Amino acid sequence: MVTGGAASRPLPVGVLARRSARQEARVQRGFSTLEMVVVLSVFGVLIWILISLESEMFRNERRFPVNYMTHPEVIAVLARLRRDVLDSYNYPSRYPDQQTPLYEQTPKTLILGVIQPTGFSETVVWDFRVPKQARRISYNVGQVSSDWLARGLPDFNVKVDSYTMPDDTIAVRLQALDETGTLAIDQIYEPRSH
Repeated sequence: MVTGGAASRPLPVGVLARRSARQEARVQRGFSTLEMVVVLSVFGVLIWILISLESEMFRNERRFPVNYMTHPEVIAVLARLRRDVLDSYNYPSRYPDQQTPLYEQTPKTLILGVIQPTGFSETVVWDFRVPKQARRISYNVGQVSSDWLARGLPDFNVKVDSYTMPDDTIAVRLQALDETGTLAIDQIYEPRSH
């Protein structure tokens, strides 16, 4: 027997049946039209905000070119190249010194004789011939000791013998152009005295 309320008197069976039927009807009835309109309008506002932010982002990307000096691959290339030039002691015209060399010193290829931290020397070749890529290959006694590749870069040009420092050391000038042909990077690296 079920009691119903403050008087604690038993409820008739028909009242219980009507209550459970009302509760089931409430559960099965769904959402009203007003509730659906409110939810759809909230989603519409969120989508409108998202689309307006995205269009603003695309406009800014077209207006302002990529800052290559904050690009992680470009920073890695500049840091490695700077270290190699600082540790260099000569700039061979080609590598290896044979009738048919693998690499020759050009604006797209830089060859350096580098002193390692261990005191041994190695030959480092920077190859910029493939567009938007930089490849660093180091040779130790004719064998490849490391091979490193960076992608997503501007178009690099390297000039050796084009810039002489006041103390008569030959510096390396590195220039890079972006997709529009605008100068994006222009740096000069000088080797340290050994």
